Amino acid sequence: MKCEKINLEATFGLELESLRVTCDGFLSEKSYSFNDPRISKDFAESQMEFITGIYGSIPDLYRELALIYKKADEVIGDLPDTEREYIWPFSVPPYIKPGYDIEIAKFGEPDKHREKYRKLLAEKYDKKKMLYCGIHFNFSFSDRCLETGYKESGFVDYREYKDDRYLKLAAKIAGYTWIPVLLMGASPVFDISFTGDSEYGITVFDGEATRRCGKNGYWNNFEPVLNYSDFESYIESIKDMINRGLLYSETELYYPVRLKCHESYTLDNLHKNGTDYVEFRLLDINPLSPYGVMEDDLIFLHMFFVYLDSSDDFYDFNAYEQHNSLTRIFLAAEYDNKELRDEAKVLLYDMKIYFEGVASDRYMKALDYQIAKLENEDNLYSRIIRRIYGRDFVAKGMETAKKYSDIIEQNNIV
Repeated sequence: MKCEKINLEATFGLELESLRVTCDGFLSEKSYSFNDPRISKDFAESQMEFITGIYGSIPDLYRELALIYKKADEVIGDLPDTEREYIWPFSVPPYIKPGYDIEIAKFGEPDKHREKYRKLLAEKYDKKKMLYCGIHFNFSFSDRCLETGYKESGFVDYREYKDDRYLKLAAKIAGYTWIPVLLMGASPVFDISFTGDSEYGITVFDGEATRRCGKNGYWNNFEPVLNYSDFESYIESIKDMINRGLLYSETELYYPVRLKCHESYTLDNLHKNGTDYVEFRLLDINPLSPYGVMEDDLIFLHMFFVYLDSSDDFYDFNAYEQHNSLTRIFLAAEYDNKELRDEAKVLLYDMKIYFEGVASDRYMKALDYQIAKLENEDNLYSRIIRRIYGRDFVAKGMETAKKYSDIIEQNNIV
């Protein structure tokens, strides 16, 4: 089976979380107003969220991400050197002072409910875990791609076809999330203050390639089971978790992929408006890039989702299969995962055949970039990051943050 060019027509968006840090490597205790709708807050007052628009190409998306980084760096860097702050380039936090009480993000009216929600999360989960930062990659097929598929699908109703296609894609992505985790895991080390309360300044490696995406990551305190048999059942299965008191709301479901609509994320809006895109949520901040993510990795995710969408081996993705997929994510997050690397290599070589002669040279090079990680484990981000930051995580991390600030500042993107 070969890819059809129309299937590569898509749109993309990003939400990227990042922490503000002081020049000596501690969490910021300041508040800022960025006066930019693209820069918000996440759980903590020191935790920024960068929100791009929707773009029809990865390079355009990446360009706006760089612009947002530049704006944030200008605001938090507009102070003398000893007072200015930096964008922390990791998914795990820097030094946390012993006894420091992490400040929950503050919101004014009419968003006060967001502050209340964060206080509920703080009571339910470990506040430190809430400092994990990551990237949400939003993917949707072009209207032309969907309309062409609809005509060939046998569905009577277009909305029903679209919801069903995205639902199946979400199930496939959740089932194969272990592959992006394996290829892009980038949080193998952290400071001891992240897991303890009495000391800081000791770098810890505990056998994971990505702590954020592994068993110690930011997950619900129960194992969710979704119903992928149809769109209505999917929504009802999340409502059931809320009704049973397992979730405060749908936004508390910490799952690798979500179905989303362009309206604010509520199940009522999703049910009313239907699915507009899938949101992939298990992507580490990459400290090897000034902008938190490699463009090659975003290109790969585009190709990966198109490849999975084309697969005919859709399965029910029942409770047993969902449990197995979560187990494989945790295995992929381990540092020692050779068996999975061999399995991933088979799939990526099949992707090469699928896209050959259809995808651009730029896209095929991005795919080869992933294969190189599997051919030689020294190319995996977790290995590179451990080599660079494994002895003095925060001190070396601050050197990187300051270097990246210079790069971002000198970038003449307009």
